[in-house]
Amino acid sequence: MNKWKGLMLCLALTMLLSACNSVKKITGSPCVSNSTTSTQMLVDSAACAVKQMRTNQHGPTIDYLLEISRAVFIFPDVYKMAFMIGAEGGTGVLCAKDNTGFWNGPVFYSMTGLDIGVQGGVASKTVMIFLLDDEALESALTGKLDMSLGADLAIGRLSDQSHRGLFDMEGNMYTVVYQAGAFGGITFHAGALMVSKESNKAYYDKSVEVRELLMTHEHDKLDADILLHTLLGF
Repeated sequence: MNKWKGLMLCLALTMLLSACNSVKKITGSPCVSNSTTSTQMLVDSAACAVKQMRTNQHGPTIDYLLEISRAVFIFPDVYKMAFMIGAEGGTGVLCAKDNTGFWNGPVFYSMTGLDIGVQGGVASKTVMIFLLDDEALESALTGKLDMSLGADLAIGRLSDQSHRGLFDMEGNMYTVVYQAGAFGGITFHAGALMVSKESNKAYYDKSVEVRELLMTHEHDKLDADILLHTLLGF
């Protein structure tokens, strides 16, 4: 049985990787980055994703979540291909507020996940994970953030009710998904967020602790302002 599950997972991962290029052609973002580095392109893409989500009809929802959050993960392009076992993954950034309310970062992360259930299709989506307090941020920094506890909200299915009324919830983490495809029958989700040390070193030209990047302005990078200002609504 374990060998069978391993085979199915490998097949799903292989099909996911082969599908990414074709999915991009179908759902490609209108945002274009002038950068020649993969890390800055990811920062630009994250800024673009936030701007797009803030300027559509659900902008007030995103504005409110950013207002009340202590930190936010942004994964602008998460790809999934699912049959009986769905493989999911993507790269993104984490930004956090300082004591003045200004955003710090970014810190680069990768997301890996596994869905088990009766599913079908290929999808690309933007994922934002809002950490609502210091406890949630600390869990993220120590690698103890439990993805299965986060409430999910599919932006495409929001009703016209007040965005504030939607968030009378328990817990300190909220996940918003803007999805370009459709899935059904998802029965279980487990995921992990991992610091991308190589990307952080490449972006900041040296090894820096995640806490330093998020809690101080000692390593501020001018090129990151495009994302930090977008989070502020500029």
